[in-house]
Amino acid sequence: MTDAANRPMPLAGIRVLDFTTVLAGPYCTYQLALLGADVIKVERPGGDWARGGAAVPGVPDLSAQFTAQNASKRAITLDLHAPESADVIQRLIARTDVLVENFTPGVADRLGIGFEAARQHRPDLVYCAISGYGQTGEFSRRPAYDHVIQAMSGVTMLNGTAQTVPNRIGPPMFDYLAGIYGAFSVVSALRERDRTGEAQCVDVAMLDAALCAMASTVSGWTNAQMAPKAQGNTAASGSPASGIFPTQDGLLSLAANQEHQVRRLCAVLGHEAWLQDPRFADPQIRREHAAEFGASLREALLTRDALSWERALSDAHVPAARVRALPDVLAEPHVAERGVVQTVQDAMSGVALRVPSVGFRWNGQALGPERALPRVGEHTAAVLAEAGLTPGQIDALKAQGVV
Repeated sequence: MTDAANRPMPLAGIRVLDFTTVLAGPYCTYQLALLGADVIKVERPGGDWARGGAAVPGVPDLSAQFTAQNASKRAITLDLHAPESADVIQRLIARTDVLVENFTPGVADRLGIGFEAARQHRPDLVYCAISGYGQTGEFSRRPAYDHVIQAMSGVTMLNGTAQTVPNRIGPPMFDYLAGIYGAFSVVSALRERDRTGEAQCVDVAMLDAALCAMASTVSGWTNAQMAPKAQGNTAASGSPASGIFPTQDGLLSLAANQEHQVRRLCAVLGHEAWLQDPRFADPQIRREHAAEFGASLREALLTRDALSWERALSDAHVPAARVRALPDVLAEPHVAERGVVQTVQDAMSGVALRVPSVGFRWNGQALGPERALPRVGEHTAAVLAEAGLTPGQIDALKAQGVV
């Protein structure tokens, strides 16, 4: 069996032409880059909008936002609106396996890089279009950002309590989820392309991704007419032994949803007798007396600190965790061992940048970027030369402001 560390990366030899900006699209192509694809990031001459914002200390020309999803890519600049760019685009597409764009539907067609135009230059092209609402339907031409999709999906009405909704989820989760679905769709389309030899077009919508991520909630309504409601820190299971509880020195998230977990919880707390109480002996009756059970549980948990409860309950196979802030969890040795955050050296500044890996291990490896973050247009000359342009042609495009 070949040593995993010496195997080619899963997408080695695949070239991706990346016409995306900001988050969902770039995160999709970042996943592909981490899997070994050669991703060519095409930016307007001024650079991706995400390059602005809070700068990385010591690297003032890189923003934290851009750093999150653009390592391991090669970057070129190209004015897609300039007539002189048409030949360059055609040359690039002809050498491309995958094209990813996240324009509002209709824009790619106007720019001459829509699916039907692009497949003329690469008949077996995999084309991935990412947008807020998809390429079809009443809402398709609407622009969108993550917090708008959160509102549209209904999740803002489920985040918090009945008294505090609506609340957006803090991170742009649906942007990143759409990016993951995009990468998943591209890998699936590559498999189909290799099987049939035909061009493939995938249509990824942030709203679709959001609703799919709410599968159990959607199913509760569509199949059982269970109207979803904001429940604060009460677990979705409704178990009175689940939720977030105060301890001596912090909060504990606890999820004893199944009866065997409730029994183990009571044993760890030293209160097995609770389950002999007629109010708590049966799961259904316990739900009817949730307030009383919760009061007893809170009183017991106040006798120790959150971390000691986390360890004791986890050892007893009861899901529990001390509520942490982001810096706390990133400092955990477990997270370091899993390689969720990888380090890449910035050649210009010498600063070590920390960037996310893919959310899984491949043959035991955590995958990190092979290249640092690209500067605006850093690889323009090299990529255009690979596409067959002469130095004179490249210089002419530069003089015209096309690249």
